[in-house]
This record gives sequence, structure tokens and C-alpha cells, in this order.
Amino acid sequence: MQERRQHIRMETPVLVQFPHPETMKTERSFTQDVSATGIRFPTAVRLRVGQEMPLALQLPFLDATMHATARVLWVREISRHGAPQYEIGAQFRWIEDPDRQQLVVHLSGLLRRRV
Repeated sequence: MQERRQHIRMETPVLVQFPHPETMKTERSFTQDVSATGIRFPTAVRLRVGQEMPLALQLPFLDATMHATARVLWVREISRHGAPQYEIGAQFRWIEDPDRQQLVVHLSGLLRRRV
């Protein structure tokens, strides 16, 4: 299968916070991978494809929180034993330029370390 992504995704644990769509309680997770245009993360919350949500992202070892809006592109059930768990693929719809640049610098640093 041919890769369709234009941006490299890096495995890095970025803290993701988003409001539960029904309760508005803050949900937390860590990304499985990240690119300049999107993220993949696990959650117990079943999100809907096409749903847009605000995100707060915190890169490792940085105090600053980045804010973004993302749209859910796909949802996969990853656990069928016990409580359901889902894997979410989301695309950034909005992120401030300084935050996106900080994310790109972080990802570039990870890529350089792997080469």
C-alpha cells in the first residue's frame, strides 16, 4: 500500500487533553505518533469521524501548552476485553503558527536523533 501522508509522523509522547463530547470533562491521553498536521492517540472515549474538537497539547520537557482544533479522521476499536478502548487519528484544522513551528522543530529534532 502506498503511503499518502505528506508529513513524517514521529513516535513521541505528547500529552493530549480534550473535552469529553458528552460530559465536557477533560480527557487525557498521550500520542502514539505526531506530525505537523495530525496525531494518533488512544482513548476510552468513542469519538465520531468528522467530529471537531479543541485540543491542548504539551510537548515533552516544555511548560508551554499548545492549543489546536482537530477533526477526527478515523476511529479503531483496539480493545474488546473489559472497557472499550479506541485509537483515534485526527488532523489539525487550526493551530497557531508559533505553536506549529515549535511542533515542527521538536519533530525535526527527533528525526535528526534517529538518523
